[in-house]
Amino acid sequence: MNHIYLVNALVTDQAGRMLAVRKKNSKFFQMVGGKSEKDEEPLHTLRREFLEEINIDILLHDVSFLGKHSTSAVNEENTQVHANVFHVKLNALETLRIASEIEEMAWITKEDYHTYQLAHLLEEFSLPIWLEKKDL
Repeated sequence: MNHIYLVNALVTDQAGRMLAVRKKNSKFFQMVGGKSEKDEEPLHTLRREFLEEINIDILLHDVSFLGKHSTSAVNEENTQVHANVFHVKLNALETLRIASEIEEMAWITKEDYHTYQLAHLLEEFSLPIWLEKKDL
């Protein structure tokens, strides 16, 4: 079995919506984030991935650690993902735009989340937290 080490974030806006992205050649919506580079601190990975994927500098927003979770990868067979998961509450959306590796982004509400095909990590770990907490 292969193992991938990730840093991802449950991203919310001031209205409480959750942001999910879908990469090219994938049918699953997932959290913003990605693989850690060798000896890279989790917050450095998160900042780099946010800038690369959605043009957001997390240093300008509220960031908190939610926890760790491991599950099977949705886009790679025989692969386990291990993730440090943060919450990033976006204070502003002016610079938000998707990069070339991202096919689509979606602002998901608590009324329509069930209509999206979500990656395991998002569905198993972050979705229940987002649905439960009103202050995210």
